[in-house]
Amino acid sequence: MEKKYTAIVRKSKLEYVAICLELNVSARGEDLADVEKNLRTAIELYLVDIKEHPETAVSSISTDEFIEFLRDTEPEWYKEPGEGVLLRSLEVHEVPSYA
Repeated sequence: MEKKYTAIVRKSKLEYVAICLELNVSARGEDLADVEKNLRTAIELYLVDIKEHPETAVSSISTDEFIEFLRDTEPEWYKEPGEGVLLRSLEVHEVPSYA
């Protein structure tokens, strides 16, 4: 059985950026198909590297790193929430799983 990984994809000003939550591996692309292909490749290469170097410490993305990722890829249209609102909107189209 193949392991599945969760990815978050965001559009920044110039490109799409994706991050695998379980492995803390990221990729970029010009469009959704490109970033998905690049993230799959990055995950595959990372898993090969882990097999070749078992001493590599594998860890999921930390909360602080995830928040930094969200801030760095904040869309141009985003506006601060109104007064008294604690939550910020997050546009989510789909959260793919990669095997």
